[in-house]
Amino acid sequence: MTYILGWKNYSSVFLVGDSVITLEHPNDDGNKKTFRNQTSFGEDQIYEEGKTVSEKWLKLYDLKDKIIVAISGKVRDAYDGIESLKKAIAFQAEFDLRQEIKYSFFGKKAGVIIGFIENEEPVLISCHCNGYPSFIEHSPNEVVHSGTIHQRFKDQTQSAFSQFTKNDWNDDQILASIIAVTQSFCFQEDIISQGVGGFFSGIRMDRTGVTWQPDLAFIPFSSNGKELMINQITEILGEVKFVITQVRESILFSGSTFISDPKKATRPFSNFQPEQIIESEEWIDARLKWAAKWGRELNKNWKECKADYYIIYNIDKPIVALVYSNEKKPFMVNENSFGFRKKEDFLSLVTLLFSKADEELTLYTEF
Repeated sequence: MTYILGWKNYSSVFLVGDSVITLEHPNDDGNKKTFRNQTSFGEDQIYEEGKTVSEKWLKLYDLKDKIIVAISGKVRDAYDGIESLKKAIAFQAEFDLRQEIKYSFFGKKAGVIIGFIENEEPVLISCHCNGYPSFIEHSPNEVVHSGTIHQRFKDQTQSAFSQFTKNDWNDDQILASIIAVTQSFCFQEDIISQGVGGFFSGIRMDRTGVTWQPDLAFIPFSSNGKELMINQITEILGEVKFVITQVRESILFSGSTFISDPKKATRPFSNFQPEQIIESEEWIDARLKWAAKWGRELNKNWKECKADYYIIYNIDKPIVALVYSNEKKPFMVNENSFGFRKKEDFLSLVTLLFSKADEELTLYTEF
């Protein structure tokens, strides 16, 4: 159970996926003790006698800067298919990539969306997605989905991409905006009960190579029902939360004030690996080296709420989302404060946050 999507324009191919994994198991295998009680966005994770649904893995893979992959369905089946594809990339000087994709995922109980560049053009392929068991190559501006989320959310992503094509946005702006749309789903409905949720992450590929999502700061809040009196944003906001996601070397670092225990507020997430690999000295050593290389920078960004894009949600339904680039944001923010340089900027932001133009989600951007 999951939700992934793929899309391409004429310069890049984009993949986005959630981070919740559903595990069926007859006995308590310790998962409840190793996870937070909530996801990065405050969803209560599900721990039942025969099942856990928790924020656990990235669904996105970068295969040696040559192919990007999003997975759904049975995680182990998807992993085995990816390992087969990685071997073809590593050990064959020349090979038919489409045939290798078909071979690697034949018979697997997994949906995959794959992107790569061929003759300097983006290619988007899906296997076992959109309700079809076959191998399909997709046209520009066609959205492909896989997973268990309700159809109305798929319709929202379709509508969002239609909006994006009408704007002169660069590919990082597009990726940040579609993550803003998909992340809003957890505020619209209890999607974790559908086996979907946690943070959404994104990756894209163009002729220059693979690029993970920009650093993103999410600021969801609800109205406290009061009116402005002295033009202070705290007058009208309920409790404000901060979530930051940053990706370095295919590992996503999540920081969240939804998590009350400060020792659990930050956490790295990688994509799926079998237990025998996770318990190996090589894996543990690699993670320690990653932490030594990136830990100070990522924690500093988290403490200072520093990001490339800031996504503000009014989560009183229908949802309003504002996406600001760091350069265009009209406010100053850190873990303890949220302020404005100019009164008119403050009033403009408040006006947008309460301008609900759609029945489910209204998206505004300022790049």
